[in-house]
Order: sequence, then C-alpha cells, then structure tokens
Amino acid sequence: MTSQQHTSSRRRSFEVSVGAVGAVAMAIALSGCSSGPDYQGTCMDRLTQKRVTDHHCSSGGAGGGNYAWWYTPRGKNVPAVGQKVDLSKGNGSFTAPKSGSVVRGGFSAKGGSVGG
Repeated sequence: MTSQQHTSSRRRSFEVSVGAVGAVAMAIALSGCSSGPDYQGTCMDRLTQKRVTDHHCSSGGAGGGNYAWWYTPRGKNVPAVGQKVDLSKGNGSFTAPKSGSVVRGGFSAKGGSVGG
C-alpha cells in the first residue's frame, strides 16, 4: 500500500465515523428526548391549595407545617406562585414518585408545563 492510498483509506474511515456520529445525534434529536424532568416538585400550602415560593418547603422533601412538595408529572401544568394547584387525579401528588427523574424547586414562579 502506498502512502497516498493509506492516507486516503484513513480519511474515508474518519468521514464515515463523523457521519455515523451525526446520524446518531440526529436520531436522538428527532426522538423527542427532553432535558426536562419527569416530575417537578413545587411547594404548596395545603390549607389554601396554592403554590408558594420554594423556601417554605425543606430541601429534604417534606415541608414544615402546612407546606409540602407537590409533584407534577411531565406534560402537566404547574401554576404560578399564588395560584391554586389542580389537585385532580393525574395532575400530581404529594407522594414523591418512585421512578423517573424528579426535580424539587427552581421552577418558574410564572408557572408552565413540566418537561417542555
């Protein structure tokens, strides 16, 4: 094998590798993978059923007094601070999920959709 043939062979191999990496990246992007959590914990006042600022709940997961983490699943809406939390079935729970990614706190005070 000449030096020119060897260089050409290496270049072709590299181009295929870069192309394969690009294809994998494109497949991941198109699969709808989201960087958001499966569940978002926001602090809630159990008496008023309104969302409150996160500092009312402890970082350990259980709030003090009337405050507790409310876990909203991906695709559901979290209300803005001061608005009522939708307690209907499927919109969340006070029980921490046993599987999936969970984030407590840090969600926009304006509310929004979990994972989107």
